[in-house]
Amino acid sequence: MKKEDREKIQRRELEPVYTIGVAAMKLGISVHSFRQYEHEGLIIPFKTPTGRRLYSDVDLEKVVCIKMMIQKEGLNFAGIRRIMALIPCWKLKNCPEGSRTICLAFKDKRGPCWASEKKCAHPLPSCRDCPVYQEIVHCDDILPLIHDVGK
Repeated sequence: MKKEDREKIQRRELEPVYTIGVAAMKLGISVHSFRQYEHEGLIIPFKTPTGRRLYSDVDLEKVVCIKMMIQKEGLNFAGIRRIMALIPCWKLKNCPEGSRTICLAFKDKRGPCWASEKKCAHPLPSCRDCPVYQEIVHCDDILPLIHDVGK
């Protein structure tokens, strides 16, 4: 497959098209659960100018992973946030070491960098645009990155 075709498919997967009700129905979970995952900083919905939440295929895959961590692994939200905090965001964003030392989101290990109350040092329009948020989709994406932390 050509690089252009892969990029087109990837853009389509990132496009927010599902309302919260449709997304919940597709995954067989409640709207309340979606809102809870958002409140916990595990997913970031796209919000229209009127405040309507929209989700992409990538967001739905993240929810499947979160649901699996809760149901199959027995993790709570704090445990999931802690695991995601171990993801080396600096590596995925190619941040220089100097940026890491001043990045408050990198230093906050209570949750993923996109859920930090403090903004990261990387200039992006929103956390939804961040490669860390976009690339961590499946549960299988997390483990190799965490193993790389010490390297």
